[in-house]
This record gives sequence, C-alpha cells and structure tokens, in this order.
Amino acid sequence: MVLVGALIAYAVRAEARSLTAGGPGAALLRRVTDGGTVSAKLADVPPDTVALRYHLRVNASSGHVNRKLIFFGVRTATPGGSGVGTIETDVVTDWLQYADDLGYAGWPEQGIRHPSEPSLWLRNVDYDGVGRVGLRPTSAAARLLFPRQCAGIDRTTPAHAGLTSIAAIHQGSILGRDLELTLVREPLVVLPAQLDWGHRFTPEGSVTPILPAGRYWPWRLTVHPFGAPSVDVVFLLDESRGRYIGPPGDVTINTEFFFRPDVPQNLLGVLQLFVWGVETLREGATTWEPRPRWEYTNDATPHEPSIGYGFRKSMYAGHEVLEVSYSGDDAYARAGSVIDLDDQR
Repeated sequence: MVLVGALIAYAVRAEARSLTAGGPGAALLRRVTDGGTVSAKLADVPPDTVALRYHLRVNASSGHVNRKLIFFGVRTATPGGSGVGTIETDVVTDWLQYADDLGYAGWPEQGIRHPSEPSLWLRNVDYDGVGRVGLRPTSAAARLLFPRQCAGIDRTTPAHAGLTSIAAIHQGSILGRDLELTLVREPLVVLPAQLDWGHRFTPEGSVTPILPAGRYWPWRLTVHPFGAPSVDVVFLLDESRGRYIGPPGDVTINTEFFFRPDVPQNLLGVLQLFVWGVETLREGATTWEPRPRWEYTNDATPHEPSIGYGFRKSMYAGHEVLEVSYSGDDAYARAGSVIDLDDQR
C-alpha cells in the first residue's frame, strides 16, 4: 500500500489561460438535453495505427452534486473482421475502493465511494456481447492500483444482461497530477481457456471468471504519473476486432451528466480536464507522429446562456491543450469546428 499512497494524487491548482475568452452569457450553446453531452474526435488517425500516446491532467474538480464522467474511448477494428473493440481510459469525479478481481458485485460499479476525488477508470467494454475480452494488471503494484471488477453495461433491462464491461478503477485521486498514457498493441496470441483476465457475462446474463480459448490482440497500457513509478495493464481484444486503432474505430472524448435540469447551475461544481501531446504509431513504423487536430463532433449543451461547458483550446505549462470542462459561465468552441493544438511536445 506504500506504492498506492505514493501514487495517490495531490491537489495542485495550476494556472490555465483559455484561448477563447468569454464571460457570463457568452457560452456557445446548442440544444437541450438532460445528460450534458459534448463529444470530440481525434482527427487524421491512420487506419493501421497500433499505438497511441497522450498526456492528461485533471486541473480542477470540486463541488459536484452528482458524478460527472469524461469518456476517453479508443475503438479498434480488424480489416475483414466483425465488430469493434472498445478500450476506455475514462476520468470520473470520484473513485471506488475495493479488492482486485471483485467479479460482479452489482451495477453500477461497487465499492467504498470517495466523492470529489477524480480518478482514472479503465474499462474493456464488450458492446457486441461476444464475451471475448480480458483485462489484467501486470504486477502486484498494478493490481493494488487498478483492481478489477465487472459491473456490465447499463444493467437495467434484460437486453443488456450479456454485455461485459471489465473495469479497473485507480485507487486514489489524480487531481493535479500530470499523467502520460501509452497504449501499444502487442503480437497476436493464442490462449487456452484460463482465469485471471477479469469476469465477463455469458449471453444468458450469468458471470464467469473464465476467458474463452482463442486468438487475441493484447493492448498494453502504461500509466505513468510524473514523479511516480509507471504501471501496466493489458487489455485483450478478440482477433476479429482488435488489430488497429482507426476506421471504423476511432479515438473520442465524450462527457456525461454535465447537466441536470433539477439542479441550479451554480451547484453543479467545477471540472477541468486537459489533454495534450497526442501521438500515434503506425504498424511497422518506429517514429511517433503528432496528432494535433480534434473535431468537435457533438454539442448537446442546454440553451440556458449561463450554463457553459464543452471543448476549447487552452494553455497549460507552456503547452496548447484540449480543454474539456464545466465552468458554468464561460465560452467554448462551436460544434462542427476543428481545434488545432500547435504545441505537441
């Protein structure tokens, strides 16, 4: 637990300057929704991408009346295959304390809740219900920091009973910490049926700890908090859907629960996330390529002009960053626009 304690985030209030200045009433607002969803997609990702690297920082998080989620999704596909794999490296405004390989303890994810302590929630999501996904921390330290459980996906109706989502929730706050995340595809492996890849649901809705035998693409995620040791977590994706990042897969950021019509906007809290230094690596290449462009694909912000959240270009520590935030009274880029980050170092 010493390592976990060393990796738990400390709050650092960093200065950030928005490059799209605005004040109360200046928010560029689109249409009404209860969910508060805005979405952006990484542009120009080659179809044979086998690695992704980026930096992330939760710069501010406080006063949340409900859980807010920022989904950082990596979709994978295999040419000539079927379906899409989904690796999530999400940011959530709280974390849950529990032991590794909890299995299915209920939906949503279960544990002792630590509110107002934003954290990294890793997920291997099986939206197609094939049951051929796995997740494994690669060391004892990684198991302490990213224990696993399988809560499923929106298990409120029988239609979702067979859908697996293996989660590994960071045990501690990441507020004020700069993180580097590197996701790299490894060679195809042939595995017998075995344990220790998390739990998954069967088509009938029962839970099993046994990974089906088969051919899998391993994707290794290295999480490096600056000033602390890095840890690795491996995601397994079925051969038919896990070879590349790229069309029809993609890299996206989506928000959820940034708006509640039953709560005054001044009680919804503050959340500010920075992403920068995004790079990709193509199959057979040795040189990482910067990906500075983000397409602002969807904005479901309410019409109320004093409620503002979304994407914009900002500055942090001398870098241009993609900011996704809820501020309540500020201006953001327009849906349909392209946000270019000039500084990718």
